[in-house]
Amino acid sequence: MGLRDEIDGEISQAFNTDLADAVKDFTGTHRTLIDDDWLLNGTNTHATHSYSGRGVFSGFAASEIDGNTILQNDVKLICLQSQIERTPSVDDIINQMRVVAVSKDPADVAWVIQLRGV
Repeated sequence: MGLRDEIDGEISQAFNTDLADAVKDFTGTHRTLIDDDWLLNGTNTHATHSYSGRGVFSGFAASEIDGNTILQNDVKLICLQSQIERTPSVDDIINQMRVVAVSKDPADVAWVIQLRGV
């Protein structure tokens, strides 16, 4: 078992015990363009893919809020990569909020997702 797996296991266990009151389920949707007929009839057809996971929702620290990239009302979602069914993408919708940015933690264990109200 590597270090990444060990960290993931420890945090997963904490999600079930010590952090259980802070961990919330979420559902995300991702839209994919499957038929680009705008030239023929002015429409595009999209497929919607749903995924779910669980993580901790919080605000950003005052030092992170710059009023441009990160707004005061933005929400930070931290979730384990092993507990989410797909990689989140910009413009996905998670719990009625739009994904603005997605990054990984240095240990490559968790996603840090910036969400903004739709």
